Amino acid sequence: MDLTEILSNPVRVRIIQYLQLYGDATTKQISGYLDDIPAPTIYRHVNSLIKEGVLTVKDERKVRGTTERLIGIDVEKWSEGVNSDIAGTAYQFLMSIYGQFREYCSSPDVDPMADGLCLRSCIMRLGDETFDQFITEYAALIDKYLKMQDGGKLRSISIISAPVKEGS
Repeated sequence: MDLTEILSNPVRVRIIQYLQLYGDATTKQISGYLDDIPAPTIYRHVNSLIKEGVLTVKDERKVRGTTERLIGIDVEKWSEGVNSDIAGTAYQFLMSIYGQFREYCSSPDVDPMADGLCLRSCIMRLGDETFDQFITEYAALIDKYLKMQDGGKLRSISIISAPVKEGS
């Protein structure tokens, strides 16, 4: 499994994010949630992610003459892939953000103020329990606003958490 390739595709990233947030789901559920992406595109990427071993089929059942699959992240293989090249995974994550930002900036009508562009970073001193609570609350906040609003814009919001070398 080449995580660099997987993370360089925004559709695949959004599928994985959905499953990380909501747990196991059918492709139809994912497609209904990511309604700005054509259903055949979602199905194609889900099948590729299954083939690459990132996703796994947890259950199958017959529904009106078709087979509906319940899919989820193969946590063991996903963790293995992330841990095998953590620096490469982080680099690809950052480059995908940079690519989106560069594409945005290349538009002739770019208006950062009107678009609500923001770049924020903060360093917090948190114990492990407090950090876990922060991540839980952050996930709940994301969940609250994740569904696309009618007339809303797609926005990319990223968070990176890594230890900071003190005294730097």
